[in-house]
Amino acid sequence: MASPIVTIVGGGAFAPRLCEALARTVELPEVELRLWARRADRVRTLAEHGARRIAAVRPGWTLRAAASLEDASAGSAVVILLVRVGGLEARAWDETFPRRYGLAGDEGLGPGGIANAWRTLPELRRIARIVQRVAPRVLVINLMAPLGLTTRFLLEQGLDTLGLCELPMSTLEGWLAATSHSAAEATWRYAGLNHLGWFWDVRAGGEDILRRLAADSTAGSGAPPVDGPTLARFHAAPLRYFYDVVDREAGRRLGLERSPGRPRQLSELADVLLRRFAETPGCAAPEEAARPTPWLDRAVAPVVSALLGGPPHDGFVNLRNGTLLPELPAELVVEVAASFSRSGTRPVAPGPLPAPVADFLRSMGRSEMLAYLAAGKQDPALLADAIRALPLAIGEADVQALAELAQRTELA
Repeated sequence: MASPIVTIVGGGAFAPRLCEALARTVELPEVELRLWARRADRVRTLAEHGARRIAAVRPGWTLRAAASLEDASAGSAVVILLVRVGGLEARAWDETFPRRYGLAGDEGLGPGGIANAWRTLPELRRIARIVQRVAPRVLVINLMAPLGLTTRFLLEQGLDTLGLCELPMSTLEGWLAATSHSAAEATWRYAGLNHLGWFWDVRAGGEDILRRLAADSTAGSGAPPVDGPTLARFHAAPLRYFYDVVDREAGRRLGLERSPGRPRQLSELADVLLRRFAETPGCAAPEEAARPTPWLDRAVAPVVSALLGGPPHDGFVNLRNGTLLPELPAELVVEVAASFSRSGTRPVAPGPLPAPVADFLRSMGRSEMLAYLAAGKQDPALLADAIRALPLAIGEADVQALAELAQRTELA
């Protein structure tokens, strides 16, 4: 039996880190890894560095730079998409222009996420067509923002696709660790949209974990925060992006404040890493510690391992709703708990959503549905409708201004 081929598309200076995570997690003696990205010179540097890093862990594995997306994808069992259309310059734009109107900037949510979808879906159509042509039975693992919209697009292009994110897992584990409980003794429910998911009925050792964390600040030291008024209003606790983007007043109560300039810092870090990889391929790069990438170690690597026949893995997945959450449209991509194994992905239906959570997700889901149509059709009127539908306080004049800025593709 031929060794499986795993293709990584994009990922920049952190693609070798994913190669290492796969090598340490996937217990197969032989795997062919391929890297491809737009900058062929950088890909060659990353592939040489990554090949030396994995040689000590899995001597039977190979890693090479692919000459094209067709070359990278042909015959692959798994394609992992880490593409950011427009690069970090585009992320900087998505995080900047909404601030002019008193809104949080984000590459996956709000007006910034809508702008990202507008820019990304046309390019993703090209990627999807190539992958489907040369590897029609491939499994696509998607990490491209905005994750719900890009995952839906890939699914509707006919590709077997899962969207992955580690944030629900790391949030739950943080809460349990802060209250001295283990995951083995905990029960909980979870559902939502990517980065806007909600936990409820979180219990361990007879305790209501969310209520304890909201009431006792010392119990939550170092844990993801739980805002008491938000918990009382929704009967559930959100992931931190709700506080960052939607209810910033709650974020301020919790002492959460986004620091500007992160894309610039990441761009500078990538340049440093690429120089180091070129000068001393295979050597450890201490600068990597400046950017942890738990989505690679905690989500992608264990899921790929499980689907290729390794130990089963319990985590979270973004996929077509269908009947998982009856409160939301069937075609919407939702995030739920799931188990992964050689036999596939088994999503967990959480049961009825708390009514306020269902109302909030319907509102966000309507905006996401409009953003999806707008980006797919490149329709400015629908784009404005998507911004207007956001559950944010945006005046009509600002809607029009934001819609014009969200259509910018020349970011220089």
